[in-house]
Amino acid sequence: EYIVEIKEFHETEYRLLGSTIGNVTNILVSEVIKDRAYQFKIYAKNEVGISEALETEDKIVVGRRITPPSPPQNLRIPDVTNRSVTLDWEVPANNGGSEITGYCIEKRSATSTKWTKVITLDAHCRQYTVDNLKEKCEYWFRVSAENAVGLGAPAVTESVALKTHATVPSPPTAPLEARVLAANAHVFEWGIPESDGGAPLLGYHIAIRDMKKTMWIEVGRVPAGVQRFQIRDLQENHEYMIRIFAKNEIGLSEPLESEEPYVAITAGHLSLPDEPRTEMSSCNTSSWLRDHNMDADIHSYARGKLLRRDEYFFRIWAKLPKSKKKKNSK
Repeated sequence: EYIVEIKEFHETEYRLLGSTIGNVTNILVSEVIKDRAYQFKIYAKNEVGISEALETEDKIVVGRRITPPSPPQNLRIPDVTNRSVTLDWEVPANNGGSEITGYCIEKRSATSTKWTKVITLDAHCRQYTVDNLKEKCEYWFRVSAENAVGLGAPAVTESVALKTHATVPSPPTAPLEARVLAANAHVFEWGIPESDGGAPLLGYHIAIRDMKKTMWIEVGRVPAGVQRFQIRDLQENHEYMIRIFAKNEIGLSEPLESEEPYVAITAGHLSLPDEPRTEMSSCNTSSWLRDHNMDADIHSYARGKLLRRDEYFFRIWAKLPKSKKKKNSK
């Protein structure tokens, strides 16, 4: 059977209200006064003895209309990973005149307008980790309190962008080998990085610097499956430093850099072996094509992917600021 006790909110001791038998889990309370607040205790009893009491956490005011609870308070996101979000919150300011029976958690992705139920928690649970989310996606979450009437209005988070644990790759591995293929044709080879940073490699960037200059110039890129690059038309007997960068979706690695300058020495009139290169088609033309715009403090430029044995002409224009143009015109 169940034993029910009652007391007014301001009183300290409970008194017996009544009992039920078997599996009856409700009781009529009639001797109460309107607008007064009460609390209740319920015990379960069997042939061995009486259980601990279940006590109402909040006061119940007689005659007051029960409504859904207000939103949970202080909804926070204490932790975000690449696949999960942790939420915590506090009880609503108003329970609607009935005990909170649980909390409903919902989620919505940035690509959808539909809210999806995640879980309904017991009333004593006020923290939950939503896992199995899609990495690098953006989500919204909301938490609603529930009482005997139903769900109240939700507390809603701001948008949450999941973190990624990926980093840039480690540098390509040494040795950085260089060899001359033929006149004005130099091949550089390297090893794959020890770590891709947790994201697939997208390729490699190759940069050179003439030892007589301070500027590094990117001369080409190759896909992730290629660890070699051919550079043409280096100035004979000039010394160059070489850098190779690995790239993933996060960015560029630290470079693998040549330990000492590479001297561009031609190999004479050797035949050129077949090397991976970008095929281009061309025809004779008398028109000029704009190739690049550069800032005024840049005084060098490397043009790659030109065809062998084709003849090219280049011209450079200096552009004056508008204010100087006006003065010169006067």
